[in-house]
This record gives sequence, C-alpha cells and structure tokens, in this order.
Amino acid sequence: MLLSALVSSIAGFAFSPIAGAFLFHSLSEPITIVRILLVASIAQQVYCVWRLRESIEMRRCAPYLFGSILTLPIGLHLLCNTSASTLLPMLGALLITYGAFTALKPTLRSGKNPLWGRITVGALGGITGGLAAFPAAFVSMWCHVQGFDKHRARAIIQPFILVNQLLSLSLLMVLRPSEVMPLGLLFYAAPAVLGAYVGLMIFNRVDTATFNRIVGLLLMAAGIGFVRPL
Repeated sequence: MLLSALVSSIAGFAFSPIAGAFLFHSLSEPITIVRILLVASIAQQVYCVWRLRESIEMRRCAPYLFGSILTLPIGLHLLCNTSASTLLPMLGALLITYGAFTALKPTLRSGKNPLWGRITVGALGGITGGLAAFPAAFVSMWCHVQGFDKHRARAIIQPFILVNQLLSLSLLMVLRPSEVMPLGLLFYAAPAVLGAYVGLMIFNRVDTATFNRIVGLLLMAAGIGFVRPL
C-alpha cells in the first residue's frame, strides 16, 4: 500500500492497478480486493485533494464526473456478475500501448477539449472505476492529448478519482448489503496517506514533460498488472 501510494501520487492515479496486481495474486475474492483498493485509494485521494485544493476548480471536473456517474453502475454490474479476467487484459493492452506513446512523446499541442470528449472519457472512467477501482486512465489520456500542464491535469484527475470512488464504495455497499464492511479495512488507509505525502513532494519537483513521462510509465505498469497480475 505504501509503495503503491507513493508511486501513484506522483502522477495522481494508478494506485489501484499497482496495488491490485499484488492483491489479485494473494486474495481470491474480487469484491474484497476492490473494497480494499477503494478504502486505501479514497484515503490517498482525500489527502491529495486537500493538498491541491487551491488549484482545483470543480466546474472543470463536472463534465467528466457527469459521464462517470452515468456509467458507474455498469462497471459495478460487471464486477459483481462477470469474470474480470476476460475484460481487464483488453484494458491492459490499451494502457500499455498508450503509456508507451506518452512516455516517448510527453508533450503535445493543446487540443480543442470538446464537451462531448470530456463526457465520453468520464463515462469510460465510470466503467473502469466500477470494474477495477481504476477510473482515471481515460481521463489521464485525455489530459495528455489536450496538452494540459501537470497542475491542470492533476486538478481534474484528483477530484474525479475521489468522487468516483466514494460513489463506487457507497453503491457497492447497497448492491451487497449482506456483506458488512470490515473495520479492518481502515488499516490500509494509513500507509496510503503516508505514500501520498512523499509522492506529492516528488510531484512538486518535476516539470510537465517529466510528469507526463511518469504518467506514461504508470499507464504501462497498470496495463501489465491487468494483463498479467504479479
């Protein structure tokens, strides 16, 4: 949890696939794993949003969140009723491909940033957020394609993840009311926050091009974790 939070907090996302690569190897129940990831990631995101609060404008996040809210139930339905092993490798292949592109070409010209595009990538994030507690991949790709600097990208990605995961955890408790949330899951929050503290220190010391390269490498790591868990 500590290592995953440290690495992912530099870019602002990818905690779930990095930590999940280990959890899916050691645990067998997908819903339990997703709950662990959600609790730890929410703790990490709350801390990061608080630290970045001055640069966050929720109106910029609204289209992404709108799309995510529409499709989040689809992702949770897939989690509860299908085998993730048939879906996550396809997502992993996409992440590896785009991650390699981002790492090799970290700087792009600013795009037009159309409203339909923001809603669409938010909707895709709602599906992956419900299925694998990983809502930020497509939003991160979009921010890179639009040529956003690191501060603008983080100001969108961070609250997007937090709201998505709070909704995911709440809906999961409604869908599975018979399974009480164990208080022991809260122990995963402390190392996540500590890792986020160190990760933000590193984030503040890198330029946008370096930040985007780190994003690309994390997308590749996330993709490898989905294709073949450690």
